[in-house]
Amino acid sequence: MEIKVLKLGTVCTDRATKLKGTLTHWSLDMGGGTCYLFQPKGLDENMQPVKKIALELARLEVQETDFEMVMVPFEILGSIVENKPSGFKGMAVEFVRHVNGCFHVVIQPEGILPRTKLPIQKCEFDLRECTGKKIVELTAKELAQSKEKAPSPTGDVFPSRFSSTM
Repeated sequence: MEIKVLKLGTVCTDRATKLKGTLTHWSLDMGGGTCYLFQPKGLDENMQPVKKIALELARLEVQETDFEMVMVPFEILGSIVENKPSGFKGMAVEFVRHVNGCFHVVIQPEGILPRTKLPIQKCEFDLRECTGKKIVELTAKELAQSKEKAPSPTGDVFPSRFSSTM
């Protein structure tokens, strides 16, 4: 399926906070909703980048030229997938596109943790490391080319939209 999204790397302003920043990620959920990760320009009191903010399109001041069409394997959402290296398995509930071009899937396992009785936490993985009935497996050559073109990031995750303590 092809979707219209803002180009990652776009510099824009958040209408609510009036902060200027850069779009570093977008996510697409099972209902077709898109959310953007916005990195405000600036450093905090510890001289670290200020925290990113998850925003919907309506909060962003952008131009029509800031959009692009992207092919997304939407049929994977709602299916059962597994991260090959770890064995982490569950339903694919969200996609995350990173600024460098790599494409991740968020997996939500079923069930609760015995001790806390809370749902098992979802986790994000590079889609190229996952298997499932709806995932097309790449050849070794295709995988190497894909990783060269769009390397996977290290340690940056899309924040949860809702607190687990709610």
